[in-house]
Amino acid sequence: MRHWAAVRPDAPACTALDSHGAELATLRYAELDARVRDTAVVLQQTTNPGDRAILMLPNGVDFVVAFFACAYAGLIAVPAPSPEGIHGGRRTLGRLAGIVKDADPVLLLTTAELADAPLAGELGGVEPVVVADVPAGLGELFRDPGVGAEATALLQYTSGSTNAPKGVVLSHGNVLANLSAIAVQTGAHRCTADEFVVVSWLPTFHDMGLAQILGALYNGGRVVLMPPMALLMRPFVWLEAVSRYRARVSSAPNFAFDLCADRVTAEQRAQLDLGSWGYALNGAEPVRYDTVARFTEAFAEAGFPAGGVRPCYGLAESVVYVTGARDPGDPPYLDIDAEALEQRDEIVPAAPGGPARRITACGRIPANVELTIADPATGAPAAAGQCGEIRVGGPSVSAGYWSQPEATAARFDGAVLRTGDIGFVHDGQLYVLGRRDDLIIIDGRNHYPTDVEATVAAAHPAIATHLVAAFLYGDRPQLGIVAETARAVKVTRDAPAEGSGAVGYADIVSAVRRAVAEEHQLHAGTVILLRPGALPRTTSGKVQRRRSRDLLPDGGPRAW
Repeated sequence: MRHWAAVRPDAPACTALDSHGAELATLRYAELDARVRDTAVVLQQTTNPGDRAILMLPNGVDFVVAFFACAYAGLIAVPAPSPEGIHGGRRTLGRLAGIVKDADPVLLLTTAELADAPLAGELGGVEPVVVADVPAGLGELFRDPGVGAEATALLQYTSGSTNAPKGVVLSHGNVLANLSAIAVQTGAHRCTADEFVVVSWLPTFHDMGLAQILGALYNGGRVVLMPPMALLMRPFVWLEAVSRYRARVSSAPNFAFDLCADRVTAEQRAQLDLGSWGYALNGAEPVRYDTVARFTEAFAEAGFPAGGVRPCYGLAESVVYVTGARDPGDPPYLDIDAEALEQRDEIVPAAPGGPARRITACGRIPANVELTIADPATGAPAAAGQCGEIRVGGPSVSAGYWSQPEATAARFDGAVLRTGDIGFVHDGQLYVLGRRDDLIIIDGRNHYPTDVEATVAAAHPAIATHLVAAFLYGDRPQLGIVAETARAVKVTRDAPAEGSGAVGYADIVSAVRRAVAEEHQLHAGTVILLRPGALPRTTSGKVQRRRSRDLLPDGGPRAW
């Protein structure tokens, strides 16, 4: 920040948009640095280096100011769900209360609205600081605390897709090492700082959302932020911002690319110029090649480049990024023998006409990452041609979880992270199959839930794309399926009346059972259909299979 404030003081650093894409504010590097120093002085008056500060701010310039003010003052930043989430209900409040209890912060950096809200009092009485109200001109009093690379920069709370959120301890050195790898992956050396523009709707408290901010500023570029709901309510707003600001980088989970392919109209596409968007990073959940192909085809007429969608693999315990870069000529996917994988965990190229599974390539392993494929039980390197647990080491990897030694011991073997994800490396590229904990094992055959979920989503047009959860349940394990229906669909438990436009519940379930049986030779014990918006998901949009399983046996109040 200090470097670019000196070298590019008048260059735009951060821009905030509203949910319709209108520009709210822009800070140039000198202005951003000045506000950061002013805020850091306020923090230093009541804190000591190493204290924690919760950041509860919406996507916008105040979040960026608060995050860097913590770094300047030597505090540990703790990004947390924004005010919109707090107004959303008790579930979000419970998550926030858990983060506050775990992190034990001394300050809450927030908005005036939240500081005065009654719900804020339920978070433990942490002293609020309204970032927007910090007076200008205090920066001359700033004193550098001399924080080193080994000091903790932030606690990145995991999304909770598989279990309760935990605070990943990330040092300044961890973050810088990861940003260096991302800069290589996104070709920062092949463009000017003015051309390094990042557009993001992802929540700033999510690892991929925070990385987009830091990645832009690390390279002296510009980050354009918009509310997360903009994507869900108006997908075109995201793409229009990419087009208007000539973004080079904009990242999203798989579902966002599907949402755009489904809902952005031909008339809207005609208004876009996506030729600058060479790095549409796709991560945070398993990447399906059909999503990559659909999006690329849908927006080719808007200038979106072939190969622009770049599947990646990463996780909060390694800041965010592990793999994603590709060499020219690297294949985008691999078709493997489905039976060999299910029965023996073997990676064998699919025979022509035989049962196949297409796995998306998640890129090459950076020079500063040590990645191995290991036997999950013994930790020994997996045999050639076998899949195994992805294990990661290197300067980006965290030292563990905040104040949770047992959880740290379960996931970290010294400097090596046991990711819990299953995959393999082929010709230098990483291929990710899914999470070990989610594996569906029936009759001695391994089924990855993402494969079953894709089959369910394609079984009937009434089922929403990528809004399906497949899992085991019961004392005698059976396959359970919970699926959300598409927004325009009306489902009836009775026989649909002619001309009503409704779809019969039994017809959809029958189609699902038939497809799962044909594709996977599995019997679906229970199939539940939910109304739009009812399937449990994390803040980044990932389906929560464990919480979905809790909806059995009847789906709860939001089932059809």
